[in-house]
Amino acid sequence: MANIEDYILWRGDLNVVQAPFNNVDNLILSNLVYLTFKNIVPELSYTKPSISNKFTGLFTQDNSSEKKYITIHDAVADMNIQTDENHHVKISKDIEMAVKLANSKRFGNMKLMYYVDKYDENIETQFAAITIIMEDNTAYIAYRGTDTSLVGWKEDFNMSFMDKVPAQVEALKYLETVSSLINMPLHIGGHSKGGNLAVYSSLYIDKSVQDRIIKVYNNDGPGFKSSRLKTKEYNAMQDKIDTIVPQTSIIGMLLEHEEEYIVIKSNETLIMQHDPYSWEVLGPDFVKMEGTTSSSQLIDTTLRQWLNDMTIEQREQFIDLLWEVIGASKAKSFSEMAENIFANAVKIGKKINQLDDKSKEILSTAFSMLIKSAKNAIVAGFK
Repeated sequence: MANIEDYILWRGDLNVVQAPFNNVDNLILSNLVYLTFKNIVPELSYTKPSISNKFTGLFTQDNSSEKKYITIHDAVADMNIQTDENHHVKISKDIEMAVKLANSKRFGNMKLMYYVDKYDENIETQFAAITIIMEDNTAYIAYRGTDTSLVGWKEDFNMSFMDKVPAQVEALKYLETVSSLINMPLHIGGHSKGGNLAVYSSLYIDKSVQDRIIKVYNNDGPGFKSSRLKTKEYNAMQDKIDTIVPQTSIIGMLLEHEEEYIVIKSNETLIMQHDPYSWEVLGPDFVKMEGTTSSSQLIDTTLRQWLNDMTIEQREQFIDLLWEVIGASKAKSFSEMAENIFANAVKIGKKINQLDDKSKEILSTAFSMLIKSAKNAIVAGFK
């Protein structure tokens, strides 16, 4: 069945004025930000020019060679096609996809600007965003999802007990800054954690910017703690949020969603359905399904009950301990862990044995509660 790569071959000769922006375009652009554009796409400066600089600028000609944007075509041509060892985001599929985008009429002339890429182990955050200006004079603000770094995944888990994680704060700051620099209708989206960031930033941005938002796309990204869904901010934006998930979604089922899902078909199984290249496309849209599968519903029920049974303090203690144990491997990413999986398993096992009794009890209790939740979900499924 066709996927987003086939879509480019089919629709790539028409720009967004000739064929309007759609859900598939959204997924493609949200996936583009997984590539590293450091020193290629002009970066966003959060500092505002001083009054004196503004005054001086009235009387001097700007001879600066600094670019304000770069097209997708030129950005891909300038890329050093190497794996980014720091953030682990470039993969062969994304690179091949970028080349196809660059050579298409639909995407090649889109303008990239305001690139931001932050990674900080100390505050446990991984964040990246980019703004894409389209030929219909609208912008797509794309937030990067979780990369393979352990820090990136730790931040995802922190969402289960923190009121807001650093990446969410960065996402709102980014939207506030960009929306003050460009005055045009906005699409905001992301894949995985990027989808959550897209929703979060849209909830707390000024209403004047909210009025310019056409749609917010959460592509198989986690939701929020239930308390956030009951706020006036969420209620005001709910109708503009599209949450798109594959039929056996796992990541998209994490935490809570109030909005209805758009369920689409994937040609992969279980967690691999999170891969956007597996999402099936028919014409200008995805292949729709009536609902999620029983497997997805079982996982959803299990995780919801598990989290509901744990206090906020228990969640934090468990997640911090889990990452302390994983950290014994000294790996910075899951790909590094997989490269020496046996040696890393031994290190993790030793670390668990070295934990004090209280720490072992915290881990044991959490896993016991997870097993109990799974059993209850299975039993409920048979009723």
